[in-house]
Amino acid sequence: MTADEQELFDRVPPDGTYVTNPEIQRQLGWDTTRYWTVRNSIIDQNLLAVARGRGGLVCRVIAPASAAVPQVATPQAQPSIREEDLYQPVAAVLTSEWVREKRLERWLLHTTARQGRRETGGRWSRPDLVVVTQSVYPYVPGRHFDVITFEVKSKDAIDVTAVYEALAHRRAATKAYVLLHVPDADAEGLEYALTEVYSEAKKHGIGVIIFNQPGDFSGWEETVEPLRQEPDPRRLNDFLANQFEAGQLESMLRWFR
Repeated sequence: MTADEQELFDRVPPDGTYVTNPEIQRQLGWDTTRYWTVRNSIIDQNLLAVARGRGGLVCRVIAPASAAVPQVATPQAQPSIREEDLYQPVAAVLTSEWVREKRLERWLLHTTARQGRRETGGRWSRPDLVVVTQSVYPYVPGRHFDVITFEVKSKDAIDVTAVYEALAHRRAATKAYVLLHVPDADAEGLEYALTEVYSEAKKHGIGVIIFNQPGDFSGWEETVEPLRQEPDPRRLNDFLANQFEAGQLESMLRWFR
């Protein structure tokens, strides 16, 4: 291990207990790029394992019988926030932390909700946020292109309709998520609605992320993993042409040259 790798590894409990990425980063005092680069290098050496949880979880790779149940501190309750006020902090977390947690190296994010009266293809055709990414894997030939949509909902608008909106987006995307603002103070009251959302999302392959604090990755948790699909190429092409600006489309074209 390098000195940085050893320093990060030493911050992870030796008994297999999970700890969040934000907590380790705070202890180290490192910037975001340095932390994720070193963390992913240790994972590649099969010395750390990951799990879903608020902020993303890591633990040392040891015998399963010795691994502890994830212990994560509960974030503080947050006041109600309008959906349109969630876009900016959510987008910031997606581009600073989420893309690194997912190990995406080349990506582009667009807040598609803010397009005014621009025609984008009909009802439920416009997600709130879209991430496009190109990935290369060591043992898989070619370059792999993904379009990932996100439907954001405030705590006052959480119901299964969000899943159906995301499902409409997936007709022209490889993955689709709903992102739900669930302050701790409201979690109990939202339990029934969330259970319905999770059930419907699993049926249709839609991912679900809940977050306590929209601008803090330590308050994020992926509760349902999305299924990847290959949409019709023409539909995908039209979706990108309708949703993205010319400069962003040109950036995508450069990825394939």
